[in-house]
Order: sequence, then C-alpha cells, then structure tokens
Amino acid sequence: MKGTNVSQVPVQAVRFMKLAGIILVLFTIINYFLLIFTIKTGDTNWNLNFTTIIVEEGIIPILGIALMFCAYGFEEILGLAPPQPKLRWNSIKFWVYLLSFFFGIIFLLIIPLHISNAVAVSNEAVETANKTAKEEKEILEQRLEEQKNIIGDMLRNQPKLDAFIKKRQLSEEQIANLAKFKNNPNAFKVKVEEVRSTLTQQIESKQQQEIQKSQLSAFHSSLKICLTSLLLASCYLTIGWSGFRDKSRRVP
Repeated sequence: MKGTNVSQVPVQAVRFMKLAGIILVLFTIINYFLLIFTIKTGDTNWNLNFTTIIVEEGIIPILGIALMFCAYGFEEILGLAPPQPKLRWNSIKFWVYLLSFFFGIIFLLIIPLHISNAVAVSNEAVETANKTAKEEKEILEQRLEEQKNIIGDMLRNQPKLDAFIKKRQLSEEQIANLAKFKNNPNAFKVKVEEVRSTLTQQIESKQQQEIQKSQLSAFHSSLKICLTSLLLASCYLTIGWSGFRDKSRRVP
C-alpha cells in the first residue's frame, strides 16, 4: 500500500507540471488577444505600451514551456514515458515548438517596431514642448507689453503714480526705483528687457528639460525593451529550432 502511494506522487506531479505549463502559455496568449482588441489606431502612446506589455509578459510562456519539458524529463527518469514517436502535428510538443518559432519571430519584429514607437512618442513630446514654450512666450510678451504700457502711463502721470504708491504700500526701494524710472525712461526700458530675458530663459530652460526628459525616456525604453525582446526571441527560436531539428532522430 505504501509503495502504491509513493508511485502515485511523481505521476501526479508530472501531470500537474504539464497542466501548469499549458495554463501559463494559454494565459499569455489570451492576454495578448485581449490586448489586441483594445487597439487604438494612430495612438503612438498606445502602440508603445502595447509592445512594452507584449515583451514584459513574454517570459511567462517560457516558464510554461520549461515546466512542460521538466515534466517530460521526469517521465523519462521515472520510466513513464512511452517510446518517442515521430513528431506529429497532433502532439503537444509539435505545437510547443511551432508556437516557440512564432513567438521568436514576433519578438524579433517587435524590436524595430518598438524603436519606431518610442521615437514617435518622443517626437510628439518634443513638439508639445516646443508648442507650449511658444505659447508661453507669446503670453509673456502680451503681459509685458500690457504692464509696460500701464506703468509707463503711470510714470508720466504723477497723481496716478502717487495713488499707486499709496494703494500698494510699496517699500522704500520700490518707490526709489519708480522715481528712477520716472526720471530716466531708458532705465525703465532696460528693466523691462531684463525681466523679459529672465522669464524667457526660464521658459526655454523648462522646454529643454522636457525635451531631454522625453529623449532619455525613449532611449531607456528602447534599450530595455529591445534587449529583452532580443533575448526572448533567441530563447524561443532556440526551443523551436532544437525541437524540429531533433525530429529526424525520433523513432518513426
């Protein structure tokens, strides 16, 4: 009775490993199909996320395949495996090898596709940063011109200037600057240009930071996903090639 129980344990373990491997492979395939159904044509961010998710989940089928072939190996060790027939289309191993070839090709194709998507997303971010900077500069010019006209008119009208000083409760330094601008209009123009230059530099600095951020993000994404995709492709193609290569050695 004891021997029977012991012999059943490895048999069940082999079956569970095969089942777990098949479930992992099917789980990933289902996820891929569901992801395709959410496709958004022309959305570069969606395209980038799509290739990223495909690659990040690409390791799961490999784990499933590894479990399945571990089960086959245990069958050989325990003497449970039948004589190896010629590899046929109705065997699980045939479809595993074929699927591995398919995945290998897909992950090779993802490499240029992901780079293209990453560059497109980066270009959109750069275009947005340039557009935002241009709009901010235009707003800056409008506000500077408005303030320049208001303050210039006030400097030319002493009652308005006195009322402004009284209403705003300005400091001695600010009052001295207003007096300086009133007596020397060129000093006022120089001050306006200084303010314009400072604010413009801030806008341009922010613009460059956004551009560098988008370019660096595209580089990191391309490097990470493309290297991972290349490793996955080599692994899947190796599995598929080794399986079909050995089919000629099997017993007919």
